[in-house]
This record gives sequence, structure tokens and C-alpha cells, in this order.
Amino acid sequence: MSKSNQNEPTSAPEPSGAISDQSGTADINQSEATATTSYWRLKLATANKLGKRAEGGIHYQIVTDINRHDLLISITGNDSGGYFSRELVPFPKVEACLAKCEAGKAFPSKALKDAFVGLSSNNAGFLAAILRSEGLLGAALDAESKHIAIGDVEGWKTALLAEPGTQIELPNTGNGKAETSTEPEPTAKKTLSLPRKKQQ
Repeated sequence: MSKSNQNEPTSAPEPSGAISDQSGTADINQSEATATTSYWRLKLATANKLGKRAEGGIHYQIVTDINRHDLLISITGNDSGGYFSRELVPFPKVEACLAKCEAGKAFPSKALKDAFVGLSSNNAGFLAAILRSEGLLGAALDAESKHIAIGDVEGWKTALLAEPGTQIELPNTGNGKAETSTEPEPTAKKTLSLPRKKQQ
């Protein structure tokens, strides 16, 4: 009879946690991807576009944090062409942009661009349309494409925060804030240049 080699190394059993560790990592990643933050949706509405030839409207929502401290605006849809950012814009950032404008003076839509993280060129114009729809901006007398502040901002905020609203969940990014999803701008077309003929 042949004796078994007692010195022969035996393969160590795979740690029971090896697979579960990988699964756990996947679960964590999935959890991060689907993590949400609760908000109160106070208003869903549509604003008319401001351009003379513009068609359709800009759909937007106004929400507040679960403790009803601040208002946030997000563009949710566009009836016609034009890219935009779907991020939640804290209203204090909008107020900061308006504060930089000279009181009583008309200002262009681009004065609102710093309220956004996204860089879409339509963001500021769409936000201006929303603020006009909310009665916070009006058309300048000397230039319809420019705006003047006309509304009672504090009264507007108080009235909205008093709305009961509907509790909703919005997805987070890694920094814990509501997801910012910027639609890409159309890529610029490249112009091909032909090589010059060599002079003989």
C-alpha cells in the first residue's frame, strides 16, 4: 500500500468572505449610484420662451429641502431644440447673480449664468424665462431681450415655502447633492483645409 505524503501541501480553502467582499463592493457601488435625497416639490410649471421666434415652453420645478430652508429651481424639459442643465439651482445663487446687477438697470440673461454648474449656453436664458414666469423679472422697456427686477422676492419665497408640496426623492452624486445632469452641447464641426499646392 502506498502511504499518502503527509508533507504534500494542501490547497487552502478559499476564504468564505472572498466572494461576499466583491459582492459587498458591488452592493456599495450600487447603493451609491441609487442614493437619493428627499425634497418637497412645491411647484411644477411651464414658462414661455423669451425669443421672438422661439416655440414651445420651458418646463421647470421648484423644490425645497426637507427642512424647508431654501428653494431650488431645476429645468426639467424643453418643448423644442436646445440643450440645458437639469441641475438643482439653489435660489440663493440666483439672488447672488441678481445682486451683481445695478439696481434699476436692465441686464442680459447671461448675468444669470453663474447660478449654474453646467455650462450649457441656454441655461441663463431658460432661467430668465422662468423668473419672468414667476413674476420676479420683467422685460426692459428699451430692450425686450433684457430684464429688470420687478417682483417681491421675499414675499415670493414665503408664499412658496408655505405650500404643502409633494415629497419626492432625487438622485445624489458622490458629494451628496442632488444629481447634476448636463446634456452635452452639440460638437463643433471641424473645417478641413486642403494642402497648398507646391509652386513649381
